[in-house]
Amino acid sequence: MLSIIISTYKPHNFTALEKNITETAGIPFEIIKIENPGTMGICEAYNSGAEKAKFENLLFLHDDVEFKTKNWVTILIKHLKDPETGALGVAGSNYIPSAPSGWFIEKGQKEMKENKSPAIALDGVFLSCTKAKFDNVRFNEEQIKGFHGYDCDFSLRMAKFYQNYIVHDIKIEHFSGGNPDRLFLDNNIKIRLNLGSNFNHLSNSQTETIAFRSFLRFYFKYYPVTVRNLCFTLRFFPFSKTRFNDQFQILTTYLQVIKYRKHQRSL
Repeated sequence: MLSIIISTYKPHNFTALEKNITETAGIPFEIIKIENPGTMGICEAYNSGAEKAKFENLLFLHDDVEFKTKNWVTILIKHLKDPETGALGVAGSNYIPSAPSGWFIEKGQKEMKENKSPAIALDGVFLSCTKAKFDNVRFNEEQIKGFHGYDCDFSLRMAKFYQNYIVHDIKIEHFSGGNPDRLFLDNNIKIRLNLGSNFNHLSNSQTETIAFRSFLRFYFKYYPVTVRNLCFTLRFFPFSKTRFNDQFQILTTYLQVIKYRKHQRSL
């Protein structure tokens, strides 16, 4: 059976989702509602919900989704029975770049077997695992504050011990997009500093370059261009994972950032 933990503060969202789950789940479940109008971070909310769970399978779910698949709980539990499986999601990434980033870096085709494909980082809209494996990882409420980065941190730490997967036979619709802000950036920096980026068997120079250039632009959106900050970003420079031509592109991005900031100060 399944314990579904939902952190919510919008009654209409929760009511609609509760009705949708009741109509589509197929087998017994429980919903653990954590009323959270911003009084606690998502890590704290989810950990407290998991402590109340009475079933051996857990699902951490956003409140603004709708299930399109009938009898999806049976499908999910079947996936969770694999002893090698860590966390399951409906979206995620099979590549972790050196630069701080969310789960959404993709590289190449994913191998799909039994309606699931290997992943490393997972999107927090839908995160599932057994209670036994959750107890070994839990959400990092000590370091990851607010509502960003919790999913990446949790799934990356799970990936240290087990294989995460994206499941393709459970379909949901998500009614809101992401909202990356400074806390998103700061939390993902913490994750890279804590966990590193040595999750991939092979490196991909193009993916590393795209991720690092995006990180630079995002970082200097919130932080001033100083020698100290420039040196800090170099901690994540993928020297050993990029070709010379791609390294040159990254250096060009550094020059663009410096030039733009000088222009802004002169206005």
